[in-house]
Amino acid sequence: MTRLAQITHHTQVRPNGFTLIELVVVIIILGVLAVVAAPKFISLKSDAYASSMQGVAAAISSGKTMVYSACVMSTSCDETAPATTGNSLGNSITVQGQSITLAYGYPRHTATAGIARMINIADTSAGGEFELTTYTSSGRSGLRIRPDADYDANKCEIRYSQPLAAGEQPLVEVDIDDC
Repeated sequence: MTRLAQITHHTQVRPNGFTLIELVVVIIILGVLAVVAAPKFISLKSDAYASSMQGVAAAISSGKTMVYSACVMSTSCDETAPATTGNSLGNSITVQGQSITLAYGYPRHTATAGIARMINIADTSAGGEFELTTYTSSGRSGLRIRPDADYDANKCEIRYSQPLAAGEQPLVEVDIDDC
């Protein structure tokens, strides 16, 4: 035998790649992982939206209290003055360098100069992370705040309505069960 024939004869060529059984086992393992892990990741997304909305609700609570306190302490602010109509600033107060329009000493339910400005959130159309729209329910109107996601009305949202009379507090409704 020649030297080349001896070398070729002793070396076995092993095919590259995976066997069918190895591929089936890997696919089964990936399927089991997907069934176990996917619900956890899906739940995290809704939990994140709910947590974000809880943060907004807390900011609204703190913001409205801070504005009312600042209005009561200021000599130039009238906590008994109603909201002005139209685009007029009317009764307003400057808090942290921002002019906040008021209704009976509390921030108005506007997306531009009221409670949204106070808690520093913006609509998605202005580069923000929330959808800010108006609502009317049971004779009250207000500002509806939702995360920038696909949610229907009354699901994963906060509704803020300014007071309707002096001595009344704003109405804050938190609906985050369906986030």
